[in-house]
Amino acid sequence: MLSEAERRSLEEIEQRLLADEPRLARTMNRKVRPWLIYALLLVFGGLTVLLMVIGAFGPAFQCLLVTAGVLVLQRYPIRFR
Repeated sequence: MLSEAERRSLEEIEQRLLADEPRLARTMNRKVRPWLIYALLLVFGGLTVLLMVIGAFGPAFQCLLVTAGVLVLQRYPIRFR
């Protein structure tokens, strides 16, 4: 929990950042849409199960890798400079 003085200082820093570097401030505030992540997990996770059931293990493994990649990138997002 921040004190009132710390909150004011933080707001002042945010305002200066927005004035000096608006592109950086917009990039830092951008969030990945959660519905996109859930849709990717649903589609590729479902495909993994379906392909395993029908015996197509190669494509199932590829879908599993995509599903795992989405989960990893959700936890550790890529930050561009």
